[in-house]
Amino acid sequence: MRDTQRALTVLVAALTVLALAGCSSSKNETTSSGGQSGGGVTVTTAASGGPTVVTVVGGEKPDGKYYLTATPGSVTAGKATITFKNVGTKVHEVVVLTDTPADKLKVGANHEVSEDASVGEDSETDPGKTKSTTINLPPGNYVMVCNIERHYEKGMYAAFTVS
Repeated sequence: MRDTQRALTVLVAALTVLALAGCSSSKNETTSSGGQSGGGVTVTTAASGGPTVVTVVGGEKPDGKYYLTATPGSVTAGKATITFKNVGTKVHEVVVLTDTPADKLKVGANHEVSEDASVGEDSETDPGKTKSTTINLPPGNYVMVCNIERHYEKGMYAAFTVS
């Protein structure tokens, strides 16, 4: 009888640990990982229980111009995880700005744009690295920019819409 009670106690303890582990969540919404990854875009919609994932890739072209691409270029309103992959040879970042035409931002004397309309960002990201942040996006027009000095001027921006 004593062995049966001990086995039952161990079983209940193990099930309790498993149940608690399944209920845990992380409050940290920003993650980083090394390496450059290839492949497609993973989109997890709210219907499947998570935020939409938007993959942003950026770097430099041989002609001296810079670029950002966002896939998908349009999502539905709600939480979105912006995952930035720096495939370039320089440090880059992604700042998400609201309601501004992508190619019409005013550049200041410091060769950067204002971040007053920022709703989130993946800050300075080393070459070959990836960073992610999750933000809540209401419907509207957005622009993603690398706001390191002169990078926007070299073409490092992408339009993005939320419906």
